[in-house]
Amino acid sequence: MRINTFKTEQNLDRGHLTAIANEASRFASDIRIAFGNPDNRREVDVKSLLGMMLMIIPAGTEIELTTRGKDELEALENVQALFEQVLFAPSV
Repeated sequence: MRINTFKTEQNLDRGHLTAIANEASRFASDIRIAFGNPDNRREVDVKSLLGMMLMIIPAGTEIELTTRGKDELEALENVQALFEQVLFAPSV
């Protein structure tokens, strides 16, 4: 199992999250994100298009990205890069 934590610099909306879900689906490993305070913690399967579409993650949220499976390291690195592309892309 691989875990990485990062904080969002901007809001992640449905468009961002569904694009990440589409790309993440090519990995065999289980890929999940978790965020929120202990009383209201949310967790979702990153490869679940519906699960990702139902979320909006506001700026400043700390996200825990977890991968588990035969390609977990590659999945973690690639999905983390997808989040970084979205988070650090210039606003239009």
